[in-house]
Amino acid sequence: MALEIESYDLQLDIDFYKASVKGKVGIRIKGAPKPLALDSSQLKIGSVSVDGKTAKFDLDEKHSKLKVYGVPARSSLVEIDYTKVVQDNTIFGLYKSKYGKDYVLATDLEPAEARTVFPCVDDPAHKAVFRLEIITDPDLTVISNTPVEVKKPTGDRRNRFVFQQTPRMSTYLFFFAIGKFEERSMPSGNVEVITATRPGQSENSELVLKIVAEALADYQSYYDVPYPLKKLHVVALPEYHTGAMENWGAISSREGYALVTETTSFGQKNRGALSMVHEVAHQWFGDLVTMKWWDDLWLNESFATFMSYKMTDRIRPEWGMWSEFIRDETFRALEQDALSTTHPVQAHITRVEDAMHIFDAISYNKGASVLRMLEAYVGEQAFRKGVSDYLRRFSYSNASGKDLWDSLGKASKLPVTRVAREWLTKPGYPVIEVSTSPGKVSLSQRPFRLVGKAPKGVWPVPISIRADGKETSFLLEGKSTTVKATTKKELLVNIGHTGFFTVLYDKPGYERLAANFARLTPPDRAGLMNDLYLFLQAGVVEPDVYFRFLALCGQTPDTITVETASDQLVTLTAIAGDSPALKAVYPKFFPALLGKIGVDRRQGEPEYVGAARETLASQWASIDQGFARKMASRFDQFETLDPNLKEAVAVGYAVTHGARAKERLLSMVKTNQNEVDRAKLYTGLCAFEDPKLIEDTLNLGISGEVSRSDSAYPIIYSAYNPHARDVLWRWITKNYEGMKGLYAGSQQFFLYMGYVLPVCGVTEEAKVKRFFSGKRLKEGGSTYSRAMEHLGINSKLRKRLLGLKTSSRN
Repeated sequence: MALEIESYDLQLDIDFYKASVKGKVGIRIKGAPKPLALDSSQLKIGSVSVDGKTAKFDLDEKHSKLKVYGVPARSSLVEIDYTKVVQDNTIFGLYKSKYGKDYVLATDLEPAEARTVFPCVDDPAHKAVFRLEIITDPDLTVISNTPVEVKKPTGDRRNRFVFQQTPRMSTYLFFFAIGKFEERSMPSGNVEVITATRPGQSENSELVLKIVAEALADYQSYYDVPYPLKKLHVVALPEYHTGAMENWGAISSREGYALVTETTSFGQKNRGALSMVHEVAHQWFGDLVTMKWWDDLWLNESFATFMSYKMTDRIRPEWGMWSEFIRDETFRALEQDALSTTHPVQAHITRVEDAMHIFDAISYNKGASVLRMLEAYVGEQAFRKGVSDYLRRFSYSNASGKDLWDSLGKASKLPVTRVAREWLTKPGYPVIEVSTSPGKVSLSQRPFRLVGKAPKGVWPVPISIRADGKETSFLLEGKSTTVKATTKKELLVNIGHTGFFTVLYDKPGYERLAANFARLTPPDRAGLMNDLYLFLQAGVVEPDVYFRFLALCGQTPDTITVETASDQLVTLTAIAGDSPALKAVYPKFFPALLGKIGVDRRQGEPEYVGAARETLASQWASIDQGFARKMASRFDQFETLDPNLKEAVAVGYAVTHGARAKERLLSMVKTNQNEVDRAKLYTGLCAFEDPKLIEDTLNLGISGEVSRSDSAYPIIYSAYNPHARDVLWRWITKNYEGMKGLYAGSQQFFLYMGYVLPVCGVTEEAKVKRFFSGKRLKEGGSTYSRAMEHLGINSKLRKRLLGLKTSSRN
């Protein structure tokens, strides 16, 4: 008989102000092995009984296991009394989400932290019903997955909260939060959508409340599967180390995503909306139907990522979401997947501890991009029907990737499983090499790598071509093919950049693209620039070719191309800002584009133009003293500024005033209650040219004077300031263990290091690789392996750019 968990009955007596828990869990179980091994960590076990009789047990703290003896195979009730104290330094499990001198107690249990809150079988495949009862102090509110069924005072002047039973769900989706909350609500059909914030912040949750309510209704229509709960909370937590979490019926989020308003910068409003719509997608895809094991993490995350853009585009079509998808999801994934240290979308995970290292651009971004490519291949209606059939078939249970592909294949009558398997079970992607001769186009594929020799292999590649105004599409299944076409004026492969691959043209091909650059669609221009940037890193194209097209971007003010090129310039400036060839292209890019879109918002312009303005203005302020002075002159109006200019104004103020700006920026960071605005101020605090001022900012992040949610801003923003590069590297070596402690060794710490090391270490490659060797490299897993590889690529690119002379073509 297989092990089955029927239910968890949790009774928690929580002293909020002492942050201590007296717990009792009753686990109804069938098919128990001998002995029964439960997951248990950071809990003090008092007693264990089986069917009302005292039972023997052993607690193996090293392996986080509680072994219970004498549990029969038939349905039995195992009851465990335990206690727990919430530590100040933890940021997962049950932790303190702090603001000022106050805090919220909240859970964050993915991937396997439920064991730190109650003994359980902490495995996504073992779903169970949860019944929760919490006794706590009288001035507090308690939120969980389901609505409160009973709230009544106890005899000792406290309150008892009894919650409605949950559906069958995995342990990592269990949630509760205790604190002083303000709530706002609105209906979405028969479901109540509620936002919960710390006192004084509820009015800033109105936009997210509306977006979540709209998305919830639209998902029910799209999936053709009702939302099974009576309410859906969005709980804005003042300290939250990741972005948001899809707890069933009670999404938790950092304030920077949940408290965005109509006056927030478009970029941040967009990120907040996407994050919330992503978590709503999970209420079905991940919560109702859950992966069997962490190998299929992508099944949850890729789908929710893809659907967040689809649904946000449905409810906010004016935001241009699919352009944003290409830039934020596809381009990021293409870069990571071109490393030898990449992994398949469907990774092989043997230990749950290893799962933390695959919460990355492959599991999220590449998987979502492959889904977009497959939807284009099978058609929107067949894709939708296949998803709906999959959700109905596996509701309240677990599934694998093959189950989804089989449903899509059945709905479309196409070989989806075969195509999907090739893209999801092996790492990397192809480069399609394109050449022309009279009357025909030749295409061939080979695996692409940024460095080193790529392994052999081919993919079934959905190809789309536009040649002299005529379009055609087909599935390339071999290494090469030839297509009849005339290409006197135009040739473009991968129309709309829907395919997950790069395209390398011959010399005539790039000449045609340069001549037609202004007539390409924005996604096609951005896709061309992304491919060229990857080829620049790999040494496949000469820098002269890349800089030629970068200069052409300065004449074409569409937002996706502007932001794509700007993203590239941020990294190039960080690693080689002293390159004469790079400096030569700045005046042809930033002033030209700012002149076209304007420094100030223009009446009637699309809202997303503000995101391009924010990117351009903040970068140009960090480079050009004259523009920095113009931005700095507006700093006194910071609170009432166009939100899309706040970052540039903070940078300009820091660049022009130096040490005199430090105290004012510090004061504003410490007193500002809005995480979104604080992030803008940190860009200023990280823009100084004086290394001592940068070091002060870095120390602030770990001082305890600011929110732990803010602590990453100094590290990441400083990494992209070329004046801060060396001081950041020295600071990391000095404070590495302290930072790891601040993040309690969580995945987020390793991800932050993965972001910054390839940039700040470019002049100290050997020292960085020595420091991150042995134990440190092992604990950072694949995240650190990727970072070291990318560091080598950036170091090599820096040397190439510094050795260039300025080109007359730029």
